[in-house]
Formats: sequence, structure tokens, C-alpha cells
Amino acid sequence: MSISNSRSLSRLAAVQTLYQYDFNEKMNLKELKSINNMEISEIYEIIKKFNCGIEEFKGLKLDKDWFLKLVNSVSNNKNNIDSILEGFFNEEWSIERMDHTLINILRCAYIEFKDFSKTPSKVIINEYTNIAASFFNRTEVNFVNGVLDKVSMSLKK
Repeated sequence: MSISNSRSLSRLAAVQTLYQYDFNEKMNLKELKSINNMEISEIYEIIKKFNCGIEEFKGLKLDKDWFLKLVNSVSNNKNNIDSILEGFFNEEWSIERMDHTLINILRCAYIEFKDFSKTPSKVIINEYTNIAASFFNRTEVNFVNGVLDKVSMSLKK
């Protein structure tokens, strides 16, 4: 994975956090109606410690504001984002059958396209494709790239 700046690391941390919330919810480990700032801050600290221990991330710091914006935006709009994203999938893919990491990569990217339009589309696609490549094989990475390209084009109209 190519993590070279604080924002890239924050994107990865947001995907990791959202994955954990989805996993907990699916396993009924904790009822999650909403994510509050205290919980996010606690998770932020855990992920910061974990990621900073990885050699590749040495010297990088999480951008807490960016991280919080991504996590809160996805969390608060998850159902709406999912219904929009499903419109970009072919018949082989569905949210219900999709790996939680994969869908959270797409959710975070969607939020960046929609709410943080100052970031160029190519950067967003590259960042999230890189994150996908660290977890998945070529099929899923190509899927992420294709969906994000379609989302980017649709939001430019």
C-alpha cells in the first residue's frame, strides 16, 4: 500500500473504523444506533497507536479532522450512500453480499466525491484503489476502480 501522507493514513483509518462498527453491529456485539464523538475519539486513538507502529507509516500522523469528517459523514448517511452506490453495481455485486471493508472503501470515497469536492476525482480514485489493493485481489480492486469512476462521472454532471 502506498501511504505517503496524513490524509491517506486518515482514509485508511476511517475505513478500518467503519469496518469495525459494521462487524460489531453484524455480530450483535454492541447495538450501534449512532456513533458519538467520544467513541470515535477512542477508536481514533487506538487506530493511531496501531498504525503508527507499522514501519510504512512511521513519521505520519492521522489528520483527526479529516478522519472524523469521513467517519461521521459515512455513519450518518450510510443507508442513503448504500442505495446510491447500488445503482453503480452490476448484477454480480450487492451490498448485502459485499465484504464490509470493500463497501466502506466505496462509502468513504463517495463522501469525498460528494462533500469534499476540492479533492480531484483522480486523487480520490487512486487513494481508495490503493486501499482496496492492500486488502483484496485484482477483481475487487478493478471493481472499486470502475465503481468510483462511474460515481465520479455521475457527480460531475
